[in-house]
Amino acid sequence: MLVDGSLMCPLTPVPLVDATQGAEDKAIRVRSPELREAIAGRGPFHLKLKQGADHRGTIRLQCPGHGDSRSVNCPRRNRLVPRQAGTPGAPRTVIDLGNTRKRASDPAARPTVILPEEEWTDPPPKKELPEVCGEHAIRVPADADGNLHVAKYRQDVHYLSPVWDATHKPIRSHNEGINGRFKSGELDIGNPKIRLARGQVAHTLLVAIMITIGNLAILETWLYERTGVHLTEADYEAVSAPGPLDLLPAAAVGGERSPSAGER
Repeated sequence: MLVDGSLMCPLTPVPLVDATQGAEDKAIRVRSPELREAIAGRGPFHLKLKQGADHRGTIRLQCPGHGDSRSVNCPRRNRLVPRQAGTPGAPRTVIDLGNTRKRASDPAARPTVILPEEEWTDPPPKKELPEVCGEHAIRVPADADGNLHVAKYRQDVHYLSPVWDATHKPIRSHNEGINGRFKSGELDIGNPKIRLARGQVAHTLLVAIMITIGNLAILETWLYERTGVHLTEADYEAVSAPGPLDLLPAAAVGGERSPSAGER
């Protein structure tokens, strides 16, 4: 189940899934205690990262009710993948409340997944359930080889989490600043009246040139504020020009020659 860009347990409670549905921008910026509680409640139901991205961006995720660091109690998972027998002897009845790790790992400290009523009396076979429920891990491609919906909307940082806030705020601030600078003042790239040219290609080229000018202006401001030097005064000649060997392919530099037509 994809919820706000994150893959979650298929049996995540509906109030947690719908916590942000229809929320306006103001409600996201200034979050109510109810929304904060719902976002925190989503945490245990997120699928857990089992293996990081490979060369194509594919990651492996596992059920939150699987493994030694599981974050939920799941009767479905216990039925499909029975856990190995633990240490022999009487079950542990005493919890060391002073040990934060042991206290958090105790089943009583984790939320329990609520199964549909019919699943208790007539449990469906493994093949009819989501793959993540019965497998040790699932592969989630980052491209179109997998689910197109997941590939398009998936994000590695959980929505509205503290990590998301720390990541999103500077990016949004930067984008809003760029938009304000490029879409107002002398540039105003959104106004076609200042680009007196016909044709989409001509307008595209002119917008590209205007964005280049805007970026140069940003670099000029940054350079002058930190060094007192204008961009036009930069010593470009201090960087040596590439030599003839730098312009050749690696094979040519190594002394290999291309085969002639008769040798092919």
